[in-house]
This record gives sequence, structure tokens and C-alpha cells, in this order.
Amino acid sequence: MAAKHVEEAAKENSTGFGMFKAKLADILTEENILQLATFFHYPPAKIDLLQSKDSRYHLMVHYMEERGQITETDITTLLRALKALNLHGMQRRVQTLFELHTGKRCTGDDQSMQQPEDLNFGKLDLGSKGSLTSDFNILGLASFCSADQHNITLENGKLVPVSSTLEELQIKANIGKEFTQDQVIGLLSFAQRCERLRKLSFIDCLLPLCLLVGSLSPITKLRNIQVAWTPVEHGITFHLDSSRGKWVSNSKEATTLETKGQSSLRLLCSSIVCLRRTDSKQLQKSTILLLEIASSQNIPISHLRLEWSFSGFDGEDIRLESGLSLSSLSSVEKISIIAGIQKKEFTEEEVIGLINYGIKSPRFKELWLHYCKLPSSINTDIIPEKSRSRNIKVISSSEARILDLISGQWRKPDDIQTITEMCSGDLVIHRDTSESVQRTVIELLVEASNHGIPIYCVNLKSFSKIDEDGNIILSSVSLYQS
Repeated sequence: MAAKHVEEAAKENSTGFGMFKAKLADILTEENILQLATFFHYPPAKIDLLQSKDSRYHLMVHYMEERGQITETDITTLLRALKALNLHGMQRRVQTLFELHTGKRCTGDDQSMQQPEDLNFGKLDLGSKGSLTSDFNILGLASFCSADQHNITLENGKLVPVSSTLEELQIKANIGKEFTQDQVIGLLSFAQRCERLRKLSFIDCLLPLCLLVGSLSPITKLRNIQVAWTPVEHGITFHLDSSRGKWVSNSKEATTLETKGQSSLRLLCSSIVCLRRTDSKQLQKSTILLLEIASSQNIPISHLRLEWSFSGFDGEDIRLESGLSLSSLSSVEKISIIAGIQKKEFTEEEVIGLINYGIKSPRFKELWLHYCKLPSSINTDIIPEKSRSRNIKVISSSEARILDLISGQWRKPDDIQTITEMCSGDLVIHRDTSESVQRTVIELLVEASNHGIPIYCVNLKSFSKIDEDGNIILSSVSLYQS
């Protein structure tokens, strides 16, 4: 992988942004790379690759570009990171290189580099009428409430008027703070009236995943205002495509967030989120980005379902058949895996790996494995103690069994809640499964019927006939009326 990025770097143009990236790779040190990778919260697998002596410098530049931390027009995120790490000499060198090779004015000057606490957030010089004087170039607000064509209203009721000198406006909130479409459109209306404004940024907050195009067109098409959203500071940044009302990542792939009309990330994650084998790679990338944003904002991901897309587990990430990876999600509650086309048999280590993947989330409760060939038992020595203390459920739906975390054996469920959950989806009795498995599924159906538990659907792929007493005869056993 590292050699590939060296080859890509060598093919870059000898001027412009390509030359800047080459020079940036030259001045980075091993210590700088590890400091930045930690600061940007890179996953352990990426940090391990960066510790390799082979071309770590070009690889780091590639990762920063991939995550939108450096772009052809802006390296503010990198400069802010260097400042926060007290690497002021490196910060100045990087800024000078960018301006020298791209000919573009760097947006990371001393004023724009200031963090919200340095920009007088909540301590603005208000006049006697409770409004801010309008002679400023860059403004950061941490207590935004609402906006219209004339003013921004802060949470304390103070007003920030339209400014003829304002060039950049930053709105920062606490993690989990969610702004409505009306609030965003109000800010765009305000921004359009500020004659010199070129950039509106939202940091550490949640925004509508899609905006009504009709409400955007009369505002953003009048002037070229860049609208940026960084859900978690120092993380990936998106820009607003006002022609579609969609957010597009500033990464090399320029992934568009696809939401199928659902504008609220909280609502999206409150139902089943699917990664399907039939989804395009672009759609899978979008879904992964949405999951990562939700996780970073501590939004509960109620149910993640991998439909025939699972390829394996590498010890850190879930791998998909498309070649994409899914890093650990700190807010996922339930994971379901329907065996992929290429991956139907799971080893003992893979089952344990998936349990370990899930329990990184304090909310995680259940791992469901559908149509998978599973080991007959799990070595109790490798079952995580945390999974026992948290009573994590590991369920094989096709065999109607649950993993006993104490003995490592698969057993029939004996609690009403688990039986109810197992009967809420399709139950399949396959012709090619063993008689013991078929009997286990039948026993579950009988148990559910005895307790009056609704059975959503039974798929009899082993159906043979119905006898004279009305009993269904399967290929191996009978399913009696109850």
C-alpha cells in the first residue's frame, strides 16, 4: 500500500498543489506524523501503517488529503492542528509552502487560526442596544440561536448585525447540538447580505442531511459562498452542493451523503441502517460516513445490518466485499450480519472478533448472525469477560440458538424477550440443514405459540406435504399444528 502511494506521489504535477504535497512529505518527521495521526483520531490500523519505515511521509499526506484535512484551496485544518500541537515553526513552513506553490492565499492566518475561545465567543463588544459593531473580518459564534436577513440572534438575546467587512463566519456548538433547516437557511440569508463573506463554517454540530433546493436557490446562487460542515473538529469536512441541497465530502473521492429523503441523522439511526451487497460503492461510502458522524456525535445507532456485504474481520475493522472497511462505532446497539456470497463460514476467532468489535460501544447489546455456518462451540478462554458482565447476546437465527457465554455452547433461548425478537423476523427451515437444526427451529415456534408470541413469517424451504391430520411434513421432520 505504501509503495502505491509513493508511485502516485511521483506522478503528481511538478507545480501547484501536487508540488506542495511533495514538499510537505519532505518536511514531515516521524514524530510529526504520529502526533498528527493521534490528533486527527486516525484508527489504529492506519497509525500502524504510518509507523512503517516505508514511505510513511507520502502515506500521511495521502491520508490527510483523503480525509479533507488538506485540499487544493484550503489547509486550515492542518494548520490548526500544528498550532494546537505547539509546532509553530512547522506551521509557518507549511503555510509558506502552500502559498508559494499554489499561489493561493492561505486561510490559516493568525486571526482565522484562532480557536473559538480566542475569538471572543460569548464576550463580544456589544453596543448600548445589545448589538455587535460590524467592523470585523472573521467571526466565530458558539451561542448561535437564529438568524434572518438582518441579524444573528445569540442564545442570550444579543444581536449580530450584517457586516460589510465580514469574510468568514464560523458557527461552533457542543457535540450533539442539532440545527434545524430554518436555522441553516436563516444563516445563509444573513451570509448573503454580508458583501465580502466567502465562507460559512459549521463545526462540532449536527445539520440537516439534505436541504430543500427551493429554499437554497435564491440565496446561494447570487454569490459564491462556500458553506462547510465539519461534524467533529479536525475530522472530515463537507461542503454544500446548493444545486442539489446535498453535502459532499472534501476528500479525494468527493462522496455525497445519500439519505433517501431523511434529513435527520438521529431519525435515520433510530431505524435499521443497511449496508447491502447490491448498494453501489459510492452509496456504501456514504452510509459509512453517516455511521461515523453518528458515532462521533454519540447518536445511538439502533441496528446496523450487513446484508450479504460482509467479507471478514481484520482485528480492527469490518471488511466488506466491496473492499471498503467499517471502523468501530462507539454508539452502535445491535449488529446483524447476513452471510455474504463469498463469506458463509465463520471461525471461532471471527465470532470473538465481532464480539470485541461490538463491545467497544458502551451501548452494544446484541450480535445476530444469519445463514452463517458457525463453530459448534467457542473456547471459553477467549470469550471476552466484558461480554459476560454486560450479558451480550450472540444469536444464530438460522439455528434458533443463542451462545452461552459461560459454557461456550449454543443453546435454545429460554427468555421471552429473545424468543419474541427471534420470531419478529423470517424463520427459515432449510432442506439442506440437519434434522437437529430443523427440530430446534420447530421447538422455538412451538415455544412462541405456547406463550402467545406473534410469529412474523416461517419460510419452509424443506416442505414435503401435508398429512391427513393437517400436519406439515418436512423433508426430515414434522411441523405439527399447535
